[in-house]
Amino acid sequence: MSNNQKIGKKVVNPLSAGSIIQIACEMLKYINKQILFHNERTAFIALNIARHMGLGKEYSLQNLVILSLFHTIGFFRDDTFFSYSASEDKIDYFTKDHFIESKYVFSCYYLEFMTPLKQDALALENFFQPYNKDMEKYIYQEKIKSILYFSARISDYIYRNPDSPLPEDLNSIEPGQFNPLVVQSFQQINHNNSIINQIKAKTHLNFLYNYVSKITLSDKDKNCYLKLVTYLLDFKSTSTMTHSINTSCYALALGMRFNLSQDDISQLFISSMLHDIGKICTPQKILEAPGKLSPEEMGIMRYHVNHSKKILTDLVPENILEDVYRHHEKLNGNGYPNHLTEAELSLIQRIITIADITSALSDSRSYKGEFSVEETFTIMQKMTDNGELDKNIISVLFNQYDSIMEDLRFFQKTLQADFSQIFMRYNDFVFNDIEPLVDAVEVIDTVEYI
Repeated sequence: MSNNQKIGKKVVNPLSAGSIIQIACEMLKYINKQILFHNERTAFIALNIARHMGLGKEYSLQNLVILSLFHTIGFFRDDTFFSYSASEDKIDYFTKDHFIESKYVFSCYYLEFMTPLKQDALALENFFQPYNKDMEKYIYQEKIKSILYFSARISDYIYRNPDSPLPEDLNSIEPGQFNPLVVQSFQQINHNNSIINQIKAKTHLNFLYNYVSKITLSDKDKNCYLKLVTYLLDFKSTSTMTHSINTSCYALALGMRFNLSQDDISQLFISSMLHDIGKICTPQKILEAPGKLSPEEMGIMRYHVNHSKKILTDLVPENILEDVYRHHEKLNGNGYPNHLTEAELSLIQRIITIADITSALSDSRSYKGEFSVEETFTIMQKMTDNGELDKNIISVLFNQYDSIMEDLRFFQKTLQADFSQIFMRYNDFVFNDIEPLVDAVEVIDTVEYI
């Protein structure tokens, strides 16, 4: 076993599966809270129906809840092709429109590829197809879809009709679409409007997240969801997502050279993976600005550490929370947000700061190209001379840079995801309805010649 593999096995994810899933939900809420609220209502209803139907005996309730929470994940990303912004206030999730269907198709392929849900995510592939009892005999996802679709429709009805009761005949919401057993089950558990009243009083969130907090997964599956958390940044800024991955790899490569304990190396890696998740709240035009930021924009950018702390509070251990919050502090007190000094910053926090800066300088960003090794070293040496960075860590970085880069590339391979298969399948669906898209295709053809 190589030294890199040994280090990889040394990293133990200290976060619970439930905490990681809640972190992902918190991040999505900052992209569009109404979509996330819809998902929470859907998950709450689906969980109650599934329990009443005894579905846990044949299918994982955990997976159903996770799928419900993320079933609209395609709506959280901007779509240039359809001129869709993820921040749109009002979305009709059930319009029989190619664009709306495409969002569920993207969600299906994304969750299948990026999460342990795998084949369960295929419940979203034909989300709008009416319930088919015969199909359920051969495709288990049909039952999952029937619960999820009905729950989502009830969630949407509640949102659009806050002052009106549900219709006495629930099938009137969408005739011929629902699984009769699911409708019957919901009517029984919603006796005296029990389910609806909990949603309107918002007490359903306590019930839902109490369940989520108790979700247990294998270490492999936990790490898969942790990786998803980092990749959600791609919905806002691909360079920010890439930077987060590279920073965690630099941090791990540096940390292994300081003989950190298993607990410390794990803390270092997880903290560096999460260090920039607050940027999910930062406007894209600032994250992807092509030039120097104004003082006001810089203030907004710097506030990402506060957003990170708000997202992670009560979901991660205090030491990881502080590592994330402090990654822009400097030893001489010139950092932010609290102008801490050398005595207040741990070795792990100093490593993350240097890993963050190394990645920022070495990566290509919207406002700059990649800096050469010489340029990077010159800048970091000046910062060290100014008393901002730890001399010992900088010395290790400079003197062992080539071997650190070898380690970096190894660690990157374990975190990188190839989205090509997702987009190939998604594009197949989008371009299948070719006639309405003729104008867009002509534009794309024109661009190819520019």
